[in-house]
Amino acid sequence: MADLEKTLNELREEYSKTKHNKATNKHLGILRKKIANIRKEMASSKKGKGIGFAVRKTGDATAVLVGFPNAGKSSLLGAVTNAESRVAAYAFTTLEVIPGIMQHMGANIQILDVPGLIEGAGEGKGSGAKIASVIRVSDLLLIMLDITKPEGLYMLLDELYELDIRVNKARPRINVERHITGGLEIESLGHKVPGKKDVQEVLNSYGIYNGKVIFHQDSGIDDLMEIMDSSIVNIRALIILNKIDSVSQHFTSAVSKEIEEKTGIKTIAISAAQKTNLEGLKTRIFQELGLLRIYLKPKDGMADMEKPMILRSGSTIMDLARKLHSKTAKDLRYAYINGKSAKFPNQRQGREHVLLDGDMVTLIYDKV
Repeated sequence: MADLEKTLNELREEYSKTKHNKATNKHLGILRKKIANIRKEMASSKKGKGIGFAVRKTGDATAVLVGFPNAGKSSLLGAVTNAESRVAAYAFTTLEVIPGIMQHMGANIQILDVPGLIEGAGEGKGSGAKIASVIRVSDLLLIMLDITKPEGLYMLLDELYELDIRVNKARPRINVERHITGGLEIESLGHKVPGKKDVQEVLNSYGIYNGKVIFHQDSGIDDLMEIMDSSIVNIRALIILNKIDSVSQHFTSAVSKEIEEKTGIKTIAISAAQKTNLEGLKTRIFQELGLLRIYLKPKDGMADMEKPMILRSGSTIMDLARKLHSKTAKDLRYAYINGKSAKFPNQRQGREHVLLDGDMVTLIYDKV
């Protein structure tokens, strides 16, 4: 461990002394990769860090509450779900994952409250690696902040980055094909991309000497390394500004505007203790998860508007049939659609038609 810490400190010093410019981008990227690998090795060598929390996913989607200790996560979980999470006005109240189900707009959304992150979590302190294991299987990251301490957000994002969590950043659109022979081929499709020598150096470090790299966007060497690192996950996020009852509306608006401009992550302001704007939060979570309400309508009956089927954005008529009747979906012929995705009432559509929120659907199957 001492040798790893010495190497890590040497790499950090080299990184800090290297000027950031176009000529040093590749070198800086390689240094970041080495630093990240050593931090992972240090974290995994500490007792229990390779073991994640045991969580069983349930419901229509899963969101995980992340924040520093005493941000109010336990209070929020108790207010919006059926969970029984111990609440106290001191840090480290939550010592394990507390699951709860939030029911909203016909959906059952699982909310997981994990222990508060602490500085140094990316290096194995606290339960950083275990928390990361929960985030990796979730659909949405809910970052909870005490609005009186908004500066903590940036340290939290740094810790998540070190845990290989890329918050609200789309995965780079780069395809890497491994070939047996033929050398290295780069297809830029007109985008700005790293030089062949730099690309070759990165691929060689992953044992790839023959292949094809296709860039579907302007990319740097960091983007390529991110694609090659299978431990990195990308996840959408929503920032929850809690305890707005303790500050002015002007202060809340200023903090929200600054955070959104600096991070590009949307915010919503609440007070978990006073139950302020919790319904608005529920709706935002539903929207950020990209959930759809689809209402089934029998061929000769009325649609049940009280119990929608919950699907993900981009789902098709076939996806609906699979969720409803997995064994009989193969017999689906077509459907009649009423709603936003239909050009006119009772429009007939095929199995690959993409549905929109609020659609009423009548499924037609082959006669047995």
